Amino acid sequence: MTFDAPLHILDNAALPSVTDAAVLRMRLADSGPSGTFWKLPTDAATSPANAVLAGRAAVAWPFDHTPPPVEATAICLARDVLHFPTFGVVIERDGALKGGVHLGPSGEALHRWADLSGLPGVVVEAGVPHLRLVDELPRLERGALFLPWGAGFNYGHFVLDALTSLLMLEEQDLLDGAEILAPPLKSWQRELLALAFPGRVVRELVEPVVHLETALYATSMNHFLHAPDATAARLAGRLLAATGSSGQGARRIYLSRRGQSMRVMINERALEAALERRGFVVVRPETLSPREQIELMRDAEVVVAPTGAALANALFMPAGARVIEIQPENFTSRWVWAACRQVGVDWRGYVCCSPVGAWRTPLARLKRGFKFAYRPPLDDLLAFIDTAL
Repeated sequence: MTFDAPLHILDNAALPSVTDAAVLRMRLADSGPSGTFWKLPTDAATSPANAVLAGRAAVAWPFDHTPPPVEATAICLARDVLHFPTFGVVIERDGALKGGVHLGPSGEALHRWADLSGLPGVVVEAGVPHLRLVDELPRLERGALFLPWGAGFNYGHFVLDALTSLLMLEEQDLLDGAEILAPPLKSWQRELLALAFPGRVVRELVEPVVHLETALYATSMNHFLHAPDATAARLAGRLLAATGSSGQGARRIYLSRRGQSMRVMINERALEAALERRGFVVVRPETLSPREQIELMRDAEVVVAPTGAALANALFMPAGARVIEIQPENFTSRWVWAACRQVGVDWRGYVCCSPVGAWRTPLARLKRGFKFAYRPPLDDLLAFIDTAL
């Protein structure tokens, strides 16, 4: 037998709602309909309310200068679904395949493939995606899902989307009796899970698709990093408690991206040298284990960095510390600011013109995975940094 159904997006809010986690736990024990538990946002922000921006392109920064939003998160129970572990995707089956794609766990994959054409078994005909699978899939009774597509390879998404989602399920006592499911993990992901959830076992699925009789997930799997609530601070507290003591780390840190090829700051070496003269320690985060990154940040007073996943480590800085994020004009965001607010860290942004002309980046363009290059004006950037020291 083969499944063949057109795919459509299912709003999580369309699931029958329940009043609290206790009712949701009761639903787990019966064979009733799926349910949704909406959490109220708990914004524990203590950092300044408005953005501090500088740089020649700051006027073009496309966001409000007011704090990033904190969105409500739901915990969902879904029955009789197909789960694609590598992508985080959940699709309703319900006997005859309905093709309803749950937005909460699937949002990051949909951001990458709006028609989900990257998934096994998905074909697009006349602009309409269809799922076609042989009905001989591994069956699991109850699975707790936490890892969306982007978190499979991106440190920031793993910390702020995946780990927070698993924490929400644990805090509502929903992990007992459920297998925690994930695709094959990388060593750094296993290390973070062991630090944050000691004693918890994660089943790593090699199968491309499984049939789940019951799935549990938090809608924070869908880009929670853009609007985190106090769950991020509670996660940070766990990870800090699991690592070394404070008092011996560097006070001024620069997180270098010279080992990365997607967004190349072509004068980064000169910036690093200037910062070293100001007492900064230059660090390549990808050379450190998660434990070492957490221990590095816990004593930092000022961190300077180009925008990138390593800035998720701002969660581990002490309250009152400061982050200066260098953003190319064509790659701006507020997610680092949003994370900083939840742990009382001050955020400042420097927005520089970008990209520079290809003729100015002959060597950078040779790097595998290269997207664009930019060159912040060092005198102006360093003056902005100096005001934060």
